[in-house]
Amino acid sequence: MSTYVKNNLNSIWNQTLTLIEGSDYFDSATFNAFIVNSTLYDIIDDLAIILVPSVINKKVFESVECLSFVQQKLSEVMDQTMQCEVRLKKDIDAANANQPAPKKEVILEDKLLDKYTFDNFIVGQSNRESHAAALSCAMTPGKFFNPLFIFGNSGLGKTHLLHAIGNYVKQNQPDKKVLYIYSEDFITLVVNSIKDKTIEEVKEAICNVDYLLIDDIQRLAQWGRSQEIFFNLYNKLISNDKQVIITSDIHPSELKGIETRLISRFSSGLSVGIDSPEFETAYAILEKKLEGRQEEVLVQREVLEYIANRFSADVRSLEGALNNLIFKAILFNPEIIDLKFAVEVFKENPAVVNQDDTLSVMRIKKAVCEFYGLTRQQIESKSRTKSISNARHIAIYLCRKHMDLPFSKIGAEFGGRDHSTIMSSYDKMTKSIKQNDMTAQAVGKIESKLGIS
Repeated sequence: MSTYVKNNLNSIWNQTLTLIEGSDYFDSATFNAFIVNSTLYDIIDDLAIILVPSVINKKVFESVECLSFVQQKLSEVMDQTMQCEVRLKKDIDAANANQPAPKKEVILEDKLLDKYTFDNFIVGQSNRESHAAALSCAMTPGKFFNPLFIFGNSGLGKTHLLHAIGNYVKQNQPDKKVLYIYSEDFITLVVNSIKDKTIEEVKEAICNVDYLLIDDIQRLAQWGRSQEIFFNLYNKLISNDKQVIITSDIHPSELKGIETRLISRFSSGLSVGIDSPEFETAYAILEKKLEGRQEEVLVQREVLEYIANRFSADVRSLEGALNNLIFKAILFNPEIIDLKFAVEVFKENPAVVNQDDTLSVMRIKKAVCEFYGLTRQQIESKSRTKSISNARHIAIYLCRKHMDLPFSKIGAEFGGRDHSTIMSSYDKMTKSIKQNDMTAQAVGKIESKLGIS
């Protein structure tokens, strides 16, 4: 089609018909029967396309004398030499009906947060592997670890790494397309696009990205249609060497409500875990959070050590404790935030009250070791001696039963064992308790000692 709009075409043709009628070239009956009911469909350069309603009209128009005369009058109106082509209106209507409707443009919202970068991610023993894998994927997409699956409890830095990847790519490879999306936002996007009949456009837009960063994949559970769509998108992206990075609070093998075929594909890449920060990492995180605030508050080293020791379950707990401390310091205005002030601030905080009575992996290990006369190093070792392995199975069983920890997390606490090994230990102990009274009694006594029977 040309750039002529319908009103312009109508105006040009009305002027042409007026000239034709005024010329007396056709008698009134012929003009009214075969000429006046024609329309000007389009003008492309010097070619005019004229539509007529019937085959008879077309034959009249295409006679040499008639077509030549019409071209002459149209040329006068256009002020240039014109050629005419006559077509049946029904043929044009049929061709237009078969043309697909123009696609709606879908713009995927950029939700990357600039504040999360690799530069301000504190690397320690607990997250070194996940940091290295994330940086590798950012530098060489789709080459080595695809998909990259990062798992760990909430607040340990998984989302930080996703945004860091996106921001790194935007800075170093601005021609690459990055999509960060939270899994529940993906569900909403799918549902709304189905309602709006733009699902195909949405799928095409996602397939065109170079990096798909999807957060908290476990929330995709129970949404069958969304999982089906994600499965197809995932396959297309991977087959085109596009990088997919996924986060979850648990290892792929422990996902509930996610289709087996998806879990299988997640497991085919690299799965790396993030654990709670150890003391050194927790302390470094606190120092990083204090950067730029030294003039505002003066915090003694012992205070940061105190917080790092007691709030290292996750990064959010560390940051929350530090913010609470600074708020109280602003409120009460001490000359310096020392250990005495910090202890007073957190004296009623549940994170530090009765800490010795709080169930932990360490307490479970200690109770099992005391019951069997073993050391912690022995049950964490690779030893397969029956007495040691049995105690280890019991400790693993109790961690899973009473703390509901992911198998991968328990594995990290028991000498860095693979999650599948931990699953096997748990299953063995579950069967042994049902089948062996002595084992059941031993477990019951340890639970009583821990106050969890």
